[in-house]
Amino acid sequence: MDPIISIVVPAYNEEENIVNLLHSLKKQNLSQKYEIIIVDNKSTDNTIQIIKQYKIKYQMDNLKVISSSGKLGKVRNTGVAKSKGKWIIFIDADEIAGKNWLKNLMEKINDYDILIGSVNVSNAKKNSITKFFDLYHKEVRKNLKKNKNIKMAGTGNLLVNRKIFDNGIMFDNNFPTSEDGDFTYRAFKKGYKFGYVDDAKIYHKLPQTMRQLFYYEKKMIIGSLLLLSKHSDWNTFFKLIYEIFFWINPNYLKIYKKNDYLSKISFIFIGYTLFFINLLYILNPFQLFRLKKKITRPK
Repeated sequence: MDPIISIVVPAYNEEENIVNLLHSLKKQNLSQKYEIIIVDNKSTDNTIQIIKQYKIKYQMDNLKVISSSGKLGKVRNTGVAKSKGKWIIFIDADEIAGKNWLKNLMEKINDYDILIGSVNVSNAKKNSITKFFDLYHKEVRKNLKKNKNIKMAGTGNLLVNRKIFDNGIMFDNNFPTSEDGDFTYRAFKKGYKFGYVDDAKIYHKLPQTMRQLFYYEKKMIIGSLLLLSKHSDWNTFFKLIYEIFFWINPNYLKIYKKNDYLSKISFIFIGYTLFFINLLYILNPFQLFRLKKKITRPK
């Protein structure tokens, strides 16, 4: 009997994280049959060996690892092509699924075509940068709770009805990042129904250093530029604007205690640094032209 759920996990050099993810998936309390597909994107570390050893040790017949190569859109499409479930769930290799994650998602499947779960910060050691991202995800969760007209979503915690793929909406193989935003936006424009499940929680390991933070934000800005280049509409334009100005919103200073001046100064410094880096990157006159050559326009 084929599984009703397929969990697709792209992975590249995740030897430090993959066991924690597999532990969390193995512990899921769910009556329905599900499969776990790790799509390895040519890892050069011990990721594949660790997965195979884990499968033997815990006798997980529902766990398999397959190979792919290319950008994230292509890797996710490979996982979808090899999956058998009616519902396909995406989670990342550096995340941990919360208790009853699958159960809480599955309780809502009859009401929506795409379900978004909540993303939370997992870093044990919190500094100014991880607190920064904790704030970011709290803001995202707050917006998802009150937004009845969701247009885009990430694949860090996403359930998709297979019929969407069967109807020809796939990830763009040419997107190096924000392939998830592009995929869900095209699904939205086709009329598919989105929902949000706040108690379907995953925990994400996020940047802890300035270098990691700048790399993460660069990917976000590139993704927003790619979306705008491909779709050229107001929704993708406002997403880019939101991404640029998010980090300098003075209202976020309220999360700190009144006399916690050091945290407030750190927040302002990091926020404005990101803001100006984003502006410099976007104002590069060759940026949009270069990105436009790499993507396909939607039909």
